[in-house]
Amino acid sequence: MDTMDFEQEFENIRPYNNSEIPAAIDKIIADENFNFICKFLFPEKEINEVINILKSIKTIDEFQVKISSKFLNFILKDTSDGLTSSGIEQIKGKGHLFIANHRDIVLDSAFLQLTLISNNIRTTQITVGDNLAKNPLFKELGKINKMFILYRGGTKIQMYKNAVLHSKYIHNLVREKNKSLWIAQRDGRTKDGNDKTQQGLLKMLLGDRRDIVPALKELDIVPMSISYELETCFKEKIKETYISQYGEYKKEENEDMHCVVAGFFSNKKRIHIAFGTPINNIIDDIDEENLSNNEIIDVFVKEIDKQIYLNYMLCTYNYIAWDILNKKQDFSKEYTEEDKINFEKYIAENIKDIDGNKEQIREIAIGIYANPVSNKLSVQ
Repeated sequence: MDTMDFEQEFENIRPYNNSEIPAAIDKIIADENFNFICKFLFPEKEINEVINILKSIKTIDEFQVKISSKFLNFILKDTSDGLTSSGIEQIKGKGHLFIANHRDIVLDSAFLQLTLISNNIRTTQITVGDNLAKNPLFKELGKINKMFILYRGGTKIQMYKNAVLHSKYIHNLVREKNKSLWIAQRDGRTKDGNDKTQQGLLKMLLGDRRDIVPALKELDIVPMSISYELETCFKEKIKETYISQYGEYKKEENEDMHCVVAGFFSNKKRIHIAFGTPINNIIDDIDEENLSNNEIIDVFVKEIDKQIYLNYMLCTYNYIAWDILNKKQDFSKEYTEEDKINFEKYIAENIKDIDGNKEQIREIAIGIYANPVSNKLSVQ
């Protein structure tokens, strides 16, 4: 498929190309929030200077280096103790589908891009749900940062058609164009700290293909873990998990965008991205003849989860949380009594304004930090 055919077929879901940058930048400049963005990113410059910088940008790579990276480095400096990575030597030189745990709406994939840029590796396209693309400014900034829109919902027929379209796009991107894509292992962020890949994701990736193993092998899937020493949007996750125990949680208007901004400015301490091993290494061991389709997909899901669990960076609060919930001291060497006191204060501060059964709410809050430990122990 040539470039023109590719862009026409996937017009509604693909990112912008370089020729579309001027129009996108004009929309960004015209947005009512533009002045705020200027003051945030370029406090030392006048608005006209920033406009001139933006209008001088000719390529998406240039935008990511000059604008996006500047913003992310500011976030890192102001709200974290730094970003580290491991396993990056396994991904150079070819296209991959990165299937990752999902802890922050924007920053998970954004910090991946920053990691790649700092290691002189081309950035990936990123998958974003159509609910976020409804915000005009977010859509423009996303599509100029290689955002691929995943359409959800609708009738069963429409959902199937969308899945086929998404699958075709992703396969073409990785197999034919040798480019990479980041996608979350599930719809929405992990709220309870229990990262789990949804089977539905793998089924979407297959689209209308029936040759399951060859189809998934074409994507050269690499599991990826991101961990934040302090959970972003912690209060919001506690509240949603608690309410969801008693019924359907209904989001407030603009709640997703509120969480995007809250994620930017919350304290994160250490952040780590870990690249796993391409799971094509296990594919030859799959016995297709004696396994059902669901069982084959489950093999892939379990391998993705296993690598995400093993590569997740456990920190002091994770070990404290696990010992508290399990009424043990298995990890007591990993923390001090002062650390434990600070953790209890941190939990109390974050749950004090949440209405409901305080003991249940406290257990949920502690569980968010304890579950990554339990998951790692389950696959060791």
